[in-house]
Amino acid sequence: MNQDRDVNHHSGTARLVWGLPLVALALAALLWLTGWNRPVFLWLHEHLLLLGGVLWANLTMLGDTAVTPLLLVFYIRRRPGLLWAAVIAGVLSYAVSHSLKPLINEARPPAVLDIVVVGPRLLHSSFPSGHTTTIFVWAGLLLLGGGLSHRLGRFFVLLLAVLVGLSRIGVGVHWPVDVLAGAALGWLSAAAGLALASRWPWGANGPGRLLPIGLLLLMAAYSLLWHRTGFTGVWLTQQGVTLAALAWGISELCGGCPWKRFCRKG
Repeated sequence: MNQDRDVNHHSGTARLVWGLPLVALALAALLWLTGWNRPVFLWLHEHLLLLGGVLWANLTMLGDTAVTPLLLVFYIRRRPGLLWAAVIAGVLSYAVSHSLKPLINEARPPAVLDIVVVGPRLLHSSFPSGHTTTIFVWAGLLLLGGGLSHRLGRFFVLLLAVLVGLSRIGVGVHWPVDVLAGAALGWLSAAAGLALASRWPWGANGPGRLLPIGLLLLMAAYSLLWHRTGFTGVWLTQQGVTLAALAWGISELCGGCPWKRFCRKG
């Protein structure tokens, strides 16, 4: 009986790890091979902009590499292993993403289409979407790493990741294929980061714990004082997220968490 439970557990874990990236990559391949990538982009871009460019600019800001990691401050004290996994996953995803971008050097939508662009008019190195990769690293860490015990919280995390991915189409700088590939890369990087952090837990124990915490504090300072996203109408959200992250981080270090039922102790 115990053996059957172990088999079912490993099977369920495998489906959770591989399900999302396989579906995302299958859809990306379908769009690419059928030539639907451009028509789907045009349809989504047109309809997403009906909700307003400022909305998508603020959502896309949440996938910024200087902002997204700050959303992990909830786990400074309770889940140091999750922060260490985030460091590893971040390095892996950045290395792969920024190797593929110049290698493939896919033209972005504004380079080949006459469209409305919200924010910087980027033209090159489209594949994969870095913002989507970053937000799906975050989502993968929380959903695969057990950072959330409440079903509503898990749903919100995945919904936010999807919306940030869509925002890259909404602001006009990424194709659907880029977004789908970024989601797969981010998710798999999170899974790899969790596995490697479990195998080599240096950054989750003892003095090693200071590395992820120090990196978060540096990112918060950079985001608060120097980082400019190039988008108008996002300053308040960016500063609000950064200040809230700093406040919550201090609370975590002092041993408090106002929403304990959403956070699994570890």
